Amino acid sequence: MDKLSFETPVRVALVTQGCKVNQYETQVLIEDLLARGWELVRPSDEPDLLVVNSCTVTEASDRDLRKLLRKTARITPKTRILVTGCKAEIDPEEVRSMEGSPQVLGNNQKMAIPGILSGEDVPEEPAQEKLEDLLITRFDGRGRAILKIQDGCNLRCSFCIVPLARGNSRSRSSRECLSRVHALQENGFHEVVLSGIQLGLYRDPDSKGGRLPELLSMLLDKTRDVRFRLGSMLPKHVSSELLDLFQSEPERLCPHFHVSLQSGDDGILRSMKRPYTSAEYRETLERICSAVSNVCVGTDVITGYPGESGNSFMTTLTFLQSLPLHYAHVFPYSPRPGTVASTLEGKVDRSLAMRRGAILRDMFRDKEDEYRKTQTGKTLQVLAETPLPGGMMRGRSENYLKVTFSAEGVHAGEIRSMKVSGLESDGLTATRIVGESGQ
Repeated sequence: MDKLSFETPVRVALVTQGCKVNQYETQVLIEDLLARGWELVRPSDEPDLLVVNSCTVTEASDRDLRKLLRKTARITPKTRILVTGCKAEIDPEEVRSMEGSPQVLGNNQKMAIPGILSGEDVPEEPAQEKLEDLLITRFDGRGRAILKIQDGCNLRCSFCIVPLARGNSRSRSSRECLSRVHALQENGFHEVVLSGIQLGLYRDPDSKGGRLPELLSMLLDKTRDVRFRLGSMLPKHVSSELLDLFQSEPERLCPHFHVSLQSGDDGILRSMKRPYTSAEYRETLERICSAVSNVCVGTDVITGYPGESGNSFMTTLTFLQSLPLHYAHVFPYSPRPGTVASTLEGKVDRSLAMRRGAILRDMFRDKEDEYRKTQTGKTLQVLAETPLPGGMMRGRSENYLKVTFSAEGVHAGEIRSMKVSGLESDGLTATRIVGESGQ
């Protein structure tokens, strides 16, 4: 790492690729670098150093990284490059061979990057039993803050590279979670997204393995004027205790669940080594919708997984049509070297996987439209986020819908009561209820 040690702080740009956990970790790096005197600039501002927090969950992620490094080498050839994150962890030699001659540090050394850049030794990579990183007080460019409470995964789904990139599950202590929520509150945040690689695997390392419902209950009890949103979960982690909390705290727990599916065909689910059946998935969604009023439920789906026949795909399509789902992230299967699925027979042509994905996305557009129509006339609690031209603003409702409204009398970061007045192509329009004060 000699090439990337600096005698004095310089101009640095950071780029995040991939998931909310990566977004959180980039913010940790930003605050540490700023505290050491570094100047944060945009990648287009010819930084002395570009730090890329990479993803490798799909082939598209790898292409995005190569494209970014190629562009940087062409437009700002004097910029030195450091790549960290999951791609750097899984295949450091491939990353080093990319344009721009990037230096590489894996996930276990990611949080040490500010020190390394300041001339400190590269630390060893000890196995971590719990999460430890620096406190963050803000989340640049966002109205919602993300708090990583868990990392890693103990599952070994046949298609997924993430356990190899991030290791087994480990969690942040409940005491640390609380102190970080307080710090974010003090800096004006009124919504915190609790995030992790496998959120339902949360176990408090300081209290005999307390689970997510216990953590959430404690956070609700010891904080005020902040609402919480949960990241993606598996069906088996949506427990009755968790749903009881959502029923008892409807104003502070956002009615929004993202419950990963991947396929509606039980044979494909078995091949994927997913820990549920389609019937168990349906039962989970029915429990959510019964317990939580006006809830929005999303999912993930993979098309073209090895062995997915026409009948398998139709089973998935019919299954999804029958479920109370409101949006989905749909991806064509992407073989990842080192995973079981990459060695399976029955490969599906990528163009066919893409066509199947288009069919699902069209179906989910209809589901999204239908859900938005049910919101007309309702009062939603909207977090103001992004100013728009013409004196307008856009934000997110508690049930994860985009809402556009007049910015008059509203400041970014506030939560305001809004009455839904109409529909947009990708969201809602609303008017502020006069007399309602913001958080």
